Amino acid sequence: MAKKQRTEGAAKRDLIKLCCYVALILAAVLILISNVLPLIGLNINGKFINALKLIKDIALLLGIVFGAYTFARSKGKAFWIIFWIAVVVYVASAICGLF
Repeated sequence: MAKKQRTEGAAKRDLIKLCCYVALILAAVLILISNVLPLIGLNINGKFINALKLIKDIALLLGIVFGAYTFARSKGKAFWIIFWIAVVVYVASAICGLF
């Protein structure tokens, strides 16, 4: 029996799904930590929470970028330039902690 081969597109879609899943789980955990725990008197902040927020932002970026990349590539040079500017702004703001 022939072994079913995995295409590059299938691998890319799996990466997008994984990034979206990680972003969703981290967002839920961070919302719980940031908003619910202070209501019961626990205030948890620090480098670990900031690192989780950065990982969430990067996973969200990867989940969004692949879909936006194919759209921008098919629309023309102006969309392509706007896409790269938006990616650079997002990465810079995620690293600098602007949001």
